[in-house]
Amino acid sequence: MTGLRGTGKVKREKAEYNAEDRSWAQSCLRLSTFRLWTSRGFTLLEVLVALAIGALLIGSSMGLISEALRYRTSLKEKSYVQPILESAAEVILADPQKATQGVVRLTELEGSPTVAVTATPVVLDNPTGKIGGTLCRVMLHYKSSELEFSVIVPPQKG
Repeated sequence: MTGLRGTGKVKREKAEYNAEDRSWAQSCLRLSTFRLWTSRGFTLLEVLVALAIGALLIGSSMGLISEALRYRTSLKEKSYVQPILESAAEVILADPQKATQGVVRLTELEGSPTVAVTATPVVLDNPTGKIGGTLCRVMLHYKSSELEFSVIVPPQKG
């Protein structure tokens, strides 16, 4: 075996192998270089799709934020208005005659808010007994909120 190593036949096979191996390696290197060159960036279509998806995500998140702020403002306004409407209802329930006056001024509250009152008499088709007054549907209006309830308004004295 030691004799074969020194022969020219082995050297020639080695040289042929190296030449084939080099050409194969060079073709692989060219192919990988081509792949790197073609995959360096994004295509216009990929960029447009990414922009469209990004715009949809940003638009939907802005819509959610806007709706949350609108809801918060509405809730804040209702939390301010609701106690005023309830106070006006208590004033009318304590003195039902005030339901026919058109407005209720709440002097005990800060700013003395004025609440508009609409009293609509309810017509009973088949009254079973005398109620001792007129049944009215009362609607209180303050800013953009309303409160509705019923009360029996006694007949005016005198």
